[in-house]
Amino acid sequence: MSEHDEGAAPLFHAVLTAGRSLGARGLAWAAGALAAAAAASMVAFLLVGAWPVAGFVGAELGAAVLLLLAHHRAGRAREELTLDGTGLTVARIDWAGHRLEERLPAAWLRVAVRPAEGSRPGHIELATHGRRVAVGAFLTPGEQAELAEALERALALWRAPALEPGLSPGSRSAPAT
Repeated sequence: MSEHDEGAAPLFHAVLTAGRSLGARGLAWAAGALAAAAAASMVAFLLVGAWPVAGFVGAELGAAVLLLLAHHRAGRAREELTLDGTGLTVARIDWAGHRLEERLPAAWLRVAVRPAEGSRPGHIELATHGRRVAVGAFLTPGEQAELAEALERALALWRAPALEPGLSPGSRSAPAT
């Protein structure tokens, strides 16, 4: 078997997801609170005779709930990094589950954390053979640095030659017994 077998377990696997502080239950509570506040303001406007405003409050409530749902659904998007015997796979999965994969050869892969510049968020840049792939733009700078360090360690292990038991790095044959 070769040192980098295709069927072997991955040497490194990370699933990157954007932080979402509002789960499904929290989303229901937030939508309910918005609906209660909207209903109270609608009643108040109806009582003072401003009935057209009540319709706008209802429209605003509908828009706010739709935005909350869209934000929650976008939280399903993720990136997966998998280092196996043939290289690094970067998979981007959108909110609907559509998957887009890129394969990068690991032998010369460089990993760098790029800080935010203007309106462009910071990210981890994976570069090899003239190709550059940005990952982890939604991570915090600390998380980006931690991920880059872990990926660098995994790449160093991937690049290190496997030694037979009992051999030292400088020896050519097994020790005599």
